[in-house]
Amino acid sequence: MTEPATPLRRAWLWVTAAYLFQSIPAAVRDEALPVALKNSGYADKDITQAVAYLGLIFGFKILLAPLVAAFRPRGFILFSELAISLLLGGLALQVAAEHPSSPAIIACLVLLSFVAAAHDFALDGYFVSALDDRSRAIHSAVLNFASKLGMVLAGPGLIWLAGRIMEYGPQSADAWSWALIAAATLALFAALANALGLRAEPAQVTDGRTVSERFQDMWSGLGALFRDPRLVAVLGLILFYRASEIHMARILPLFATSSTPGGLALGNETYAIMRIATAVLGLALGGIVGSQVVARLGLGRSLLPLGIAMHLPLAAIAWLAADGSHNLWLIGTVFFVEYLAYGAGLCALILAMMKLASGPGAAVRYAALSTFALLANYLPGLWAGHLSDRLGYAHYFLFALSLSIPGVLSAWFAKRHFPDA
Repeated sequence: MTEPATPLRRAWLWVTAAYLFQSIPAAVRDEALPVALKNSGYADKDITQAVAYLGLIFGFKILLAPLVAAFRPRGFILFSELAISLLLGGLALQVAAEHPSSPAIIACLVLLSFVAAAHDFALDGYFVSALDDRSRAIHSAVLNFASKLGMVLAGPGLIWLAGRIMEYGPQSADAWSWALIAAATLALFAALANALGLRAEPAQVTDGRTVSERFQDMWSGLGALFRDPRLVAVLGLILFYRASEIHMARILPLFATSSTPGGLALGNETYAIMRIATAVLGLALGGIVGSQVVARLGLGRSLLPLGIAMHLPLAAIAWLAADGSHNLWLIGTVFFVEYLAYGAGLCALILAMMKLASGPGAAVRYAALSTFALLANYLPGLWAGHLSDRLGYAHYFLFALSLSIPGVLSAWFAKRHFPDA
């Protein structure tokens, strides 16, 4: 009797769908929420702080590791995706309620962050453990493009949709409610595609250990990570490699839609269309460029040139803020170059983190590294809005550009730790 045929793996499908899904809650929080609050009259410093506090909740995901490990990885990933979709729908209903409840809206956002953190831990751990080094390198461009595509669809895409709806008369709250319903629908479709891709994956079972034993393994994995001689170099990359880009990203949506001196005064629809049009092509090319540079030069020798390229667009964005008289084509070109450069540089950073995390306890190791990355990504929001108010947009972006110096130094230091990667 012949053995039943093993299903053909569709890693490209679940990587695309799962990482597109993973970016939806982050895009709602990082880009759509700031513009929605800006439309409602909140100050920049209040907006960036609110986003930072919500984002820092993701730092708790390392503590969720022993609990998430009690479930089958694929089942937990899909269950959490369903829960996130329902939470987005619930948030839409709260926003459009006749008497919106602020505590209920905040509770939805906080719970959304916690569930998304657990989902991210399970997904990242599955990606690192289910694929070997070669497969991870091959699919890194897919991962990068899918996550950024999701950020575009659930960030600028929702901004455009809300602006379009407001043109027909509905109030801001109703428009954003419909936009959130669209985000929940997109999330459900991504979850279905992810389920289809994961069906062909080899079966994985739970480890059967107690929570206490899994916590012990977590501390053991973290201990091994902290003893790794490459850790300091990778932490330097996490904290500094994209510091200028992170500071820019915290303010860019507010700068683009602000009508105050130095702002671009773009309408919601104009800004969203411009970001979508430039991001899809820019990220696609950026992911391809980054993966090809790493494939040809190796990870170690790629970090420095990709890091330098990632920081350069800040000069053009600072010029946009200082000059104040640019046409849409020029603004779109700057946005495109920024996306392309960031997509290429981020590809190298993700591969460095995964290279360090691979091996026994990969999921915990990668969760610890991504926790540091989350802190580096969201902590600047606590002061970014206040700093941009004090300095003005042009000088703020020049300050962000100055952070490229430690970023380049971190790449120069780290390249020696990945000579053959």
